[in-house]
Amino acid sequence: MLRTTLALVVLTTFAVGTSSAQQRQLTDAEKKIITSTYGSRLKDPLSAQYRWPNLIKARADAPDYCFQVNAKNSYGGYVGFQTVLGSVTQRNGTIVGYHYKMGAESSSMMNDTASEFCAIGGYRFQ
Repeated sequence: MLRTTLALVVLTTFAVGTSSAQQRQLTDAEKKIITSTYGSRLKDPLSAQYRWPNLIKARADAPDYCFQVNAKNSYGGYVGFQTVLGSVTQRNGTIVGYHYKMGAESSSMMNDTASEFCAIGGYRFQ
């Protein structure tokens, strides 16, 4: 039930028809905004590795953006790439803010849910 409710909430935030939406790469400045905001959640933010898919341009003021992070755990070992779902604030088409929603350090159910929502939203990882 929780998963179904969560699915409905997150799906409403994704733009409909993302397969035909325009996409663009993030600039280094935009990546820095996301890593500095999200990195505060990590034990060793400077060692984190990221995978940056293209931003799917949406008409929303704060569209969802998905990326993957491979970060170190408390023992100093990398945990493997995990999907993170958040939203970005844009001004004149440029990312100026980031807000974390779910994934990576959440429960395994939330990690799976974040991956599913990102796939539905059109984000693909290699």
